[in-house]
Amino acid sequence: MPKIKTTPVRTCDFILASDLVPKAWSSWFWAVISDSAPFSWGDNNRTLVTASRFAEHCRNRLDDHPRYRPFLQRLDEHGETYIDLEN
Repeated sequence: MPKIKTTPVRTCDFILASDLVPKAWSSWFWAVISDSAPFSWGDNNRTLVTASRFAEHCRNRLDDHPRYRPFLQRLDEHGETYIDLEN
C-alpha cells in the first residue's frame, strides 16, 4: 500500500489591525482606508498584509495631520510583520 504524504502545517506571526488602530477612530477609519485599497477585504478569515504596505496605503489615504503620526510610526516600527485586516 502506498504511503500517504503528509502536508506540512505552517504558522506565521501577525498583529490584529484592530490592536493598532485607535478605538476612537473606528467610526471613520475603516471606511477611509478600505476605499481604493491595493489589497482585498471581504469574506476572508484572514487578510494578511505587511505593516510597511499597510502604512504606505494609510499615508496615501490620510491627510498629513500630526494626529496620525504616532499611528504611522507604530506601523513603521513593525516593518515586514504581517497585519491581519479581517479580525
